[in-house]
Amino acid sequence: MAPFKVNLASGLAVASYMIYRYPKTTWPVLKYLAYIGSTVVGLTAAGLWYYQQSMLYPASFPEGSRRDVPNPYEVFGMPYTEVTLTTPDKVSLAAYFIPARPPFEAKSLLALRSAAKAKLGVRGNNEKEVIDPAIAEGKLGKDGEDYAKSRPTVIMYHANAGNMGHRLPLARVFWESIGCNVFMLSYRGYGKSEGTPSEKGLRIDAQTALDYVRQHPLLSKTKVIVYGQSIGGCVSVDVASRNGDKVDAVIIENAPFSLKSLIPFVMPLAGPFLHIPFLLSEKWDAQLSVPSIPPQTPFLALVGGKDEIVHSTQMPMYKKLREKAGGKITWKLFPNGQHNDTYAQPGYWQAVKDFIEEEVTKGEKK
Repeated sequence: MAPFKVNLASGLAVASYMIYRYPKTTWPVLKYLAYIGSTVVGLTAAGLWYYQQSMLYPASFPEGSRRDVPNPYEVFGMPYTEVTLTTPDKVSLAAYFIPARPPFEAKSLLALRSAAKAKLGVRGNNEKEVIDPAIAEGKLGKDGEDYAKSRPTVIMYHANAGNMGHRLPLARVFWESIGCNVFMLSYRGYGKSEGTPSEKGLRIDAQTALDYVRQHPLLSKTKVIVYGQSIGGCVSVDVASRNGDKVDAVIIENAPFSLKSLIPFVMPLAGPFLHIPFLLSEKWDAQLSVPSIPPQTPFLALVGGKDEIVHSTQMPMYKKLREKAGGKITWKLFPNGQHNDTYAQPGYWQAVKDFIEEEVTKGEKK
């Protein structure tokens, strides 16, 4: 801060001297510079206010994300149910429910699907596969229902680009390797869901998904884990803070602590405007939500050491605030993890599995 004060003082001194010695030429130059500066300031402030939602929620990226949503059976052979949620504000959301299967059955289903896809590929033509919805859904039977009821349920809140279908590789690990029920949704304005994304809207969507799980005949009494990457981590923390008795564990990866603290690193010119309340409609402020998560709720933080988007100051603030409140937190740092590949780092899924087995299921067999 001291160098800034010195430079500012020096600049004012130079400007004063130039006005005194060369008033006719200096004043026009200073007026021009002031005009340029005020224009830049005005455009930055206007851009922050007008474009923040479209920048924060790029629902159409990558191309085709609003049209093409892969499904669990088509991609991996995971039997699933397609669900349409209706939020309290009457927005329809697309979602998938993938019930847990015993390990041997899960592996068999994946192998069968892989073989079917390979057989189709050998035909050497552009024939489109026709999938029977009854096969894709896969009836559970009594034993299958009992198994699903005995396993934890992961609600996946996705990051700010793409749709739920792009997170199927993650869902597969939860389903196949850890034996979880998986419930995933596309937020409003994403994938085939209606509406326009906003912080207020995503909070409603998250609550609607949790309420659905807690009222589902197979899932209502299961342990519920909320899992989110990037902005999905913010969503997970927020919904957990408002549902202490309904959420049994929280897992977040590379999540911003708040947009106010993150924006200066991403948009330096916007920093000075963050203190003007109405300019920042999207806040996602963990300072307000983390203290409301019960201290006994297991909390796993997965951190990419080379995250190029969420600044290195962000995730440690979750840890500091959680510990300050006397809450449980498990911290896992992956030194080479970047923002979009931390989940692929060695040890990531083992850390997730260990956390669920030690903190949620507590040694129960799959």
